[in-house]
Amino acid sequence: MINKQHAAAGERRRNYPIRCINCGKKAVSPVIARRHTVTKNHDGRAYDLVVEHLPVTRCQECGETFFTDESDDRINVALRERLGLLTPEQIRANLDALGLTQKELSDRIGVAAETLSRWLSGGMIQSRAMDNLLRTFFAVPEVRQRLTGSTQDRAFGASVVHRSTAKSKTPAA
Repeated sequence: MINKQHAAAGERRRNYPIRCINCGKKAVSPVIARRHTVTKNHDGRAYDLVVEHLPVTRCQECGETFFTDESDDRINVALRERLGLLTPEQIRANLDALGLTQKELSDRIGVAAETLSRWLSGGMIQSRAMDNLLRTFFAVPEVRQRLTGSTQDRAFGASVVHRSTAKSKTPAA
């Protein structure tokens, strides 16, 4: 079984070994798991990932393995790779290339600035739907022109049938 043992932000480095929350012995030390398999849930689905050379901490007495912040970061990178999602670096590069601020992008695509900030810091992985929206926004100039946040044209995308094609269709009998 794997537990999650995170250090609080800004906490001093731990002197190992530390006490195991499973067996109570002072026997937990950092190790590298050569090939670690983990199941990660994302967008309502479970994905089995294999992460090579994963830094974890392990109790030398009971064998309990604990994830660290670094472990979580590596697992998130593996999940992004597996799903083919944009990385924080790719999102940042697109923002910079378009000369947009985080606030401008978050307003235009309709997410909270804090959510975008979490995607950029790697603290949160965007859903497939949001990844598709980001890719479309970055790649298609017309989409960037039309998605302007609260001031955008309300008719944009409201109907999939264009007026010219709607007139040519005849009602079903």
